[in-house]
Amino acid sequence: MSANYYGFEKFCELLDDSNVLKKHSVMGVVKMLQLCIIEIKSQILKDLLELDNTKIDYYLESKILEIEKQDYVKDYGVEKISHFLKRLNVTVEQLREFEYDQGLNNTIDKNLSLETYHDDFDEVRAIQESFLYYFLAYYAKELTDFLESKKIKQHKESQPTVPIEKLTKSQDIVDNYCSTKRKLQELQEKMYSEIQSEHGNDPWADHTSIEIKYEDDIRQLKHNLISYLDQLYLSSNEENYYYFDCSSKVYQQHYEERKQEYFKEILDATEEDFIYSEIEYFTSPYKNRILYMEGWFPEDYSLYIEYNNKYRITLAKKLSFLDGRLIPYNKTIEIKENVVLKDDRENDICYGTDAIVKSADRNKELKLQAIDNIEVVPEPKTEKQLTTNQIILLLQETGFFSHPKIESAPKTKQSELISKICGLNAKNLKTKIENLDKSPKDLGTNHQKDIDKIEDILNNLE
Repeated sequence: MSANYYGFEKFCELLDDSNVLKKHSVMGVVKMLQLCIIEIKSQILKDLLELDNTKIDYYLESKILEIEKQDYVKDYGVEKISHFLKRLNVTVEQLREFEYDQGLNNTIDKNLSLETYHDDFDEVRAIQESFLYYFLAYYAKELTDFLESKKIKQHKESQPTVPIEKLTKSQDIVDNYCSTKRKLQELQEKMYSEIQSEHGNDPWADHTSIEIKYEDDIRQLKHNLISYLDQLYLSSNEENYYYFDCSSKVYQQHYEERKQEYFKEILDATEEDFIYSEIEYFTSPYKNRILYMEGWFPEDYSLYIEYNNKYRITLAKKLSFLDGRLIPYNKTIEIKENVVLKDDRENDICYGTDAIVKSADRNKELKLQAIDNIEVVPEPKTEKQLTTNQIILLLQETGFFSHPKIESAPKTKQSELISKICGLNAKNLKTKIENLDKSPKDLGTNHQKDIDKIEDILNNLE
């Protein structure tokens, strides 16, 4: 097998090699796993096009079983390394994206030769091995989940509840989104392949001339993805097309149908159980923002959605609707907006809306509306929050980026600092900081509206 081969066999070899740290650094292994997954996904999609439908699930299951039989720690979650992450002041997201302080190399990728004395050998080795076990389990699960998602049986069960022929405009937008996402993935894979060919396994090859060559095309495709999501938000309301971020009107029209599907799956469930599951669904957007193109291959769109008023208010109205449905159970929903949402392992995922169910105050009967006609439900009181772009524009206008130490810092560090101040996602902040170097004309009318809003805010201070 070629040293530069990054396919399925190489992936399994990395999972199964108990001596891998004698040949590679931890982050070198992470980079190789990422390259393997890119190549494997591309090959799997090509193979599926050539297979008969009756053989697809068998083929995918054989790949899953091959991964599972490798000798790696299967359930090594982030809780196993949380104390090391805290000590090193780094997150798993920063490690995966190679966006951490280079000084950490002295610990994470330190060469621990048995022929040389190291006064902290045991501690550094424990960190390196723990990080390795975590990333092996993480990428094995990512690939397994990808293979599961391509099974024919799952796609049939995931189809939208409204016939496609009635959703021409919305489904066309979804198909355009998904095909553009594929183009973006293929372009990125091509770029990574060229980087690999020129720089090998060097995990520190950053912002190379190859990346600069592809930069404009990748940026345009990402812009198109955001545009499709904006179009879908409007068309779904016109056509009663259900997806995670549809309007509250569309959600209410699909409520009974969704409830009955839930009852078919869980025979002993009550409406209260269903409402709890819906609250969990809406407060986990990072798992449920999925679109299905024709053929029912799922595409995650959470990276291209910002927590702005359009989606925040819509989500609040949906939760308010569910709040009204809990009246017979003497329960109420407490909505918490502008909070950092965490996954099942307590990792910070994104900025959004959280909600918990509490017992209702029996002394207040102001919510006793007709249960069967529950369209009018008190909307939660919320404070207006500046969007990510508006925050960056405000900081620019007030001289934040002119500070000598901040001005000389890389944009990654600037975004991390601002994230600590306002709690927003550092990646989204970095994107908006990069927009400061562009012409407002290139960024569209919404950007100009943000500029005008910040000007109004500052003028009102006088």
